[in-house]
Amino acid sequence: MAVSSEEIARMLALVQAYQAAELAVLRNQSYEMPDGRRLTRANLRDIRAGKTQAEADYARACGATTVRGRARRFVNMTR
Repeated sequence: MAVSSEEIARMLALVQAYQAAELAVLRNQSYEMPDGRRLTRANLRDIRAGKTQAEADYARACGATTVRGRARRFVNMTR
């Protein structure tokens, strides 16, 4: 799926907004987003969840490979 450079720029701006919100809440207990929503320390979990999703969307749009699940290593100890 091809993503336009404008869409990638929008996704990057969203990631940066979440980063700013997280830092502001950690410093000042609250932050007002550009869209008018006011976030408080109680919303830190929501901020981090949104940031994680925005970062994943941005990475996917930039062509990063996605890793799912957990890598497991098996060592056979029998002789």
